[in-house]
Amino acid sequence: MRWLPALWRNKNYMLLWSGQVASTVGSSASQIIYPLLILALTDSPAAAGIAASMRALPYLLFSLPVGALVDRRDRKRVMIWSDIGRVLAVASIPVALAFDALSLPQLYAVSFIEGALFVFFNIAEVTALSRVVPAVQLPQAAAQNEAAFGAAGIIGPSFGTILFQTLGRSAPFIADAVSFAVSAISVVLIKADFGKAAPPPSRGLLHEIGEGLRWMWQMPLIRTMAFLTGALNMVNAAAPLILS
Repeated sequence: MRWLPALWRNKNYMLLWSGQVASTVGSSASQIIYPLLILALTDSPAAAGIAASMRALPYLLFSLPVGALVDRRDRKRVMIWSDIGRVLAVASIPVALAFDALSLPQLYAVSFIEGALFVFFNIAEVTALSRVVPAVQLPQAAAQNEAAFGAAGIIGPSFGTILFQTLGRSAPFIADAVSFAVSAISVVLIKADFGKAAPPPSRGLLHEIGEGLRWMWQMPLIRTMAFLTGALNMVNAAAPLILS
């Protein structure tokens, strides 16, 4: 087997990795603040719970159609524009706070938009790792990613609450918007080709979604993982309210 450089010497991989770690920290920092902010504004745990569900809802609604759509688009552009959209959505919260114009519907809308754009980014990013890392290093890269994202998910909530308590309500959302900007820049700087968009098939989008559902249902492991992941997302969405 030919010698391969360590992953930290792979510029494209490190750009992808560092951008995703930054956005994971930012998302974790702001995600825990949504219910705290809504509780401060409305004193309603039910309203805070709705905001958490609005961020998780796009996973259920859009995963299959987005998967079919992303296959027809330039994946790198999908990732970049998803990050830009998240920057604009999240940045609208500190702007509204500055003008004392923040409303509950806006928080719901931002939470939903952020979750929906994450679905686009995450599905487009699935193929990115295999494009920037040789096949023999994929297990190592995947393990390093999971370790880093797990650590970022632990650090992020503490970081967000510290910002919330010391710098004010806007600070976690500003940090989140900056993290998405960092992610977008890192993807722009990656030189690797993420693959050409496939031409739209003649059988149509609904047919592709149906094929995806049938395939998942026929694969017991994938089917079980899908249900477990969906249930875990619901539990994780409610967890911050228990502490509040």
